[in-house]
Amino acid sequence: MENESTSQTEQQGQLATRYVDANKLLELLFDEASRPSLRWVRDQQKARTLFFVKIGRRVFFDPVLVKAQLDAKAAGRKGIQ
Repeated sequence: MENESTSQTEQQGQLATRYVDANKLLELLFDEASRPSLRWVRDQQKARTLFFVKIGRRVFFDPVLVKAQLDAKAAGRKGIQ
């Protein structure tokens, strides 16, 4: 149990410290069994439903903001505000 909470704390620390690419975003936000595809991320990026920053040709995501967006979207579906 301690290892589980420690890894969650470490993961939260990782979320708050940097921008990441799409693959790392999926790794940080979803467990392996329920992870959506890279194509899903790109579709969301194209629809501008996920926060991203483009530097040159590269695209980076802020995991904290993306998680907040996904949480808000889920809360809206449940009728929770």
